[in-house]
Amino acid sequence: MAGLIAEIVWSRQLAALFGSVLTATGLMLALFMGGLAVGSALGGRVADRMARPLLGYGIAEMAIGILVALTPAYFRAIAPLVVRLDSKLPDMLAPLIPAGFALIMVGPIVVLMGATFPLLLRHLDVASTGLVYGINTVGAVIGTIAAGFLLLPAIGIQRSLFIAAAADLLVGIVAVLIGRRAAPAPPEQGDAGAVHPRIRRWMMVAFLGGAAALTLEVAWFRALMLIFGSSVYALSTMLAAFLLGLSGGSIWMARRVSDNEPARLGRIHALVAFSATLVTVLLQILPLLFIFLLKRGGASFASMTGGTFALIVATLLAPTVLMGAALPIAIRIAAGGRNTASVAGSVYASSSLGSAAGALLAGFVLVPSFGVRGAVAMAALASITAAFLSIDRTDRKQIIQITALLAVVWVAWFAGLLPWDWRVLTGGYYAYAHYYAGNTMAATGPLQREITLDGEYRFSSTPKDQVPVSDSKDQLLFWEDGKYAQVAVVEQGSIRSLLLNGKADASTAPDDMRTQLLLGHLPALLSPDPPRDTAMCIGLGSGVTAGAVATWAFTTVIAAEIEPAVVAAARLFEVQNRRVLDDRRTELRIDDARRTLDREQRPLTLLTSEPTNLWMSGVSLLFTREFFELASSKLDDRGVFCQWIHLYQVGASDVKTLVATLSATFPHVAAFADGADLLLVASRSPLTLDPAVWHQRLSQNPAAAEALARSGIDDASDIAATIVADERGLRQWSAGAPLHTDDHPILEFTAARQMGFDYSKPILSSLVAAGKRAGPIPLGTHGNVH
Repeated sequence: MAGLIAEIVWSRQLAALFGSVLTATGLMLALFMGGLAVGSALGGRVADRMARPLLGYGIAEMAIGILVALTPAYFRAIAPLVVRLDSKLPDMLAPLIPAGFALIMVGPIVVLMGATFPLLLRHLDVASTGLVYGINTVGAVIGTIAAGFLLLPAIGIQRSLFIAAAADLLVGIVAVLIGRRAAPAPPEQGDAGAVHPRIRRWMMVAFLGGAAALTLEVAWFRALMLIFGSSVYALSTMLAAFLLGLSGGSIWMARRVSDNEPARLGRIHALVAFSATLVTVLLQILPLLFIFLLKRGGASFASMTGGTFALIVATLLAPTVLMGAALPIAIRIAAGGRNTASVAGSVYASSSLGSAAGALLAGFVLVPSFGVRGAVAMAALASITAAFLSIDRTDRKQIIQITALLAVVWVAWFAGLLPWDWRVLTGGYYAYAHYYAGNTMAATGPLQREITLDGEYRFSSTPKDQVPVSDSKDQLLFWEDGKYAQVAVVEQGSIRSLLLNGKADASTAPDDMRTQLLLGHLPALLSPDPPRDTAMCIGLGSGVTAGAVATWAFTTVIAAEIEPAVVAAARLFEVQNRRVLDDRRTELRIDDARRTLDREQRPLTLLTSEPTNLWMSGVSLLFTREFFELASSKLDDRGVFCQWIHLYQVGASDVKTLVATLSATFPHVAAFADGADLLLVASRSPLTLDPAVWHQRLSQNPAAAEALARSGIDDASDIAATIVADERGLRQWSAGAPLHTDDHPILEFTAARQMGFDYSKPILSSLVAAGKRAGPIPLGTHGNVH
């Protein structure tokens, strides 16, 4: 339990150094599995030589607890050094710096964690492997739920690690007290301390089993995220369901296996391959069940979370139970009836090493190169290979039959005889939970403020685009399982959409086009000085915002995008983004936005940020106080910052927290409402809220004026009408709201609880009322927002 709490929380803490939760989580998974492999191999050899292995186990747990408690201070101390060092390396090599520093501290801890398994087995009996492994994995389930649902939301990163450290220390103290009084273990005779050829076979079987399990975990999670989303709760639920199956398999098999059952082990691995294939085929019926769940349960947080957990457990039960049973059987067979911790440690180490290899290959090679199905196919091949290795040639008839049947299924699937429908896989059901449940709340007052201008300030006479009506069939124009997300471009009638994990993040629909254009043009119009020098766009998306920024007189436009597949997809929006990727002034950075910003040495005059939705795991790092402080430090004194935030699928308290966090950094802020989106423009200098200046700047930039006019903004009054509040109203409205920080990223957890509801109109009504109470906003000398 303590180990999984630490792993999950470290992933969050390291994300601030890597700039990405996904990168940090991948590193932690590989580091954990690699460390467990080294620790279990070394721990097994030490355990066989110890008279009181439980005492050694207790000392190891106490050491783990002390080191875990030191990690928050360590990561805070190295943060400035990481920034200084990795800024001197190329983008692709820079992550090696935080990875190296993480290895220094976390490496010894996970090696000690790996050593505890053979030490405890030596104290008990290798015959207890299944029970010990199963109960340990139950603890991992509890730790996953505790970290994701309770500790991180309630007390943040540092104190969550202190809880894990305290648990380790408590276990260690109890084990030391009992271990000191325990009778000495009889010494293991003979060759227990060495790895002999007779057990290498089982080490290889365990390696292949571990590689298959983690490959399947990564591939399935990528598919399940398309249905249930990638909020911290969804990811914790997936991991807990997967671990629950493993623990059930271990405990179920604990008393049902002898020390010499290779035939059973072979059948289990073959059935893992077959059941994993069938589960992947059947994943496509989960959206129907999830939609039924949303409608029946009203999309409440409890019904969504509980129902999701039940659906995933039921779906993955067969293969995960079989996986959980396989490792203890391999250890029992390799030990051959002896209480040999070194053998148990070596086999467990091989499984952990295979898990590390499977996680890295699946996440960085198999899924991006061959998709979810390709990764599952490779996992099935690894399991079948393990099955053949487990059984002698004379007993392989059943394995051959299962393999033949599996081959028929895969041929039929890739031939299109079994479903794998892009329409199902790009549905983004989690993102539209409030629609399925009908939870769209009515406004509680006016949705905009009244304005007065002393005349017309027309930008362009170009009429608003009329979207042609089309009855053409839906088309899939682009699909790629990227490093961090599934990216698709679909065309539905006249609308072309960019989908990330099934959710539309950009499109050519009029409302979306207007928002994307405003994100680029609004900060340029409100900037204290005319646009110049260097600008940065966080999140490339369709490229429309970057293209809007590039119409202004910037010498450099930096586009930061973490997912390479998005860059390829943006090519399908070149009409709308003005071929911004081919503009000689555009600098494309394929890296996390926070890291890109941190490493930028030139002062910025404009920074616009449109990450994806707040409740997606890791995205909240681009909404924290530390991020806003970093943004402020990179802007020159008169630079301007524009932050997008969605008002749907969040609560009023979430938006208040964001506004309070941003206002704590920037003294001058203005909020603009664009439908269910809110654009916050901020600066250290007073903003230019003057229609005459806007008119003058757009008269010198006809491309921007024409683009805005086509989206329905052809006069200064159209912009003024979207003003909700300035810093006075925003500070009054958000007074008392807690701040969103790196250590306590509360928005990621609170916003995810509102995914089944759309409170955008009540939130906007509340903001408008707060703006009115704060008083009029002068529009230069040419009018007022009343």
